[in-house]
Amino acid sequence: MSRNRSLFELFIAFALVLSVFVSIPLQRGGIGLSWDSVNHHIYLGWVADSARFDKDYFAAGSQSYQFPYLYWPIYKMAFWGWSGRTAGVVWAVLHALICFPLLHMARSLMPGGDFFTVLFRLSGVLLGVGTLLVLRAPETTGNDVLAALPFLWALAIGIKATALGGSLSERQLRWYATGIGLLGGVSVAFKLSNGFFLPVLLLLTLASGGRVADRLLGVLCWSLAVAGGFWVTYGWWGYQLWVHFGNPVFPFYDGVFSIIRSIIGWRPLVGI
Repeated sequence: MSRNRSLFELFIAFALVLSVFVSIPLQRGGIGLSWDSVNHHIYLGWVADSARFDKDYFAAGSQSYQFPYLYWPIYKMAFWGWSGRTAGVVWAVLHALICFPLLHMARSLMPGGDFFTVLFRLSGVLLGVGTLLVLRAPETTGNDVLAALPFLWALAIGIKATALGGSLSERQLRWYATGIGLLGGVSVAFKLSNGFFLPVLLLLTLASGGRVADRLLGVLCWSLAVAGGFWVTYGWWGYQLWVHFGNPVFPFYDGVFSIIRSIIGWRPLVGI
């Protein structure tokens, strides 16, 4: 497929998904604001904008200490007083970015440039966003779809590497494994529960081809990249939690970190 046709297909996929997503807040008169929106999502965006560890404690329960930066756009749109429709359209545009990794996966699974193949790929993208959880995302302030974006990109790269199979050199295999791992680590930083899906990315890394030694080296690159992607993304937030609570994933696993605090004599700024 020529570059121009490829870009045109990408534009059509984005336009279709964007049309679906934008229609939801427009039809409903704006983005929905629930108790969770005001007391959890907008609050976390406020924390991302200016840390409040010295002012609030469990303001939104244990959710007060989630990675907050994906909620910053919602907070700023509320702070600026944007209308529900305007905020809903902007939020829908951000969510429409999901079409890019979906189309990338479809191209790996259904290569070719004829009309019906392109039609099937576009249909696959629409099927990918045609679930209740995804379709509800643009009408709420939740960020689950945005948090899934790096994981979907890692999945798309892994599927492409598997589709290419034995045509990849050893160096290319390592680069693919590193890219999959980096994006996987970022996805876990965005939402810790995404860590449960990392084995899927590991299996794709193993299935990319090459000799046993190449696959094992790929797993090593993948593992280091997961750790690197996670800490580069989560590091500043984790450091803040460590300084204030002595636990970089506070309040989770605090029993484990209390032992570490006792061993090293660490006294966090907030007594717990």
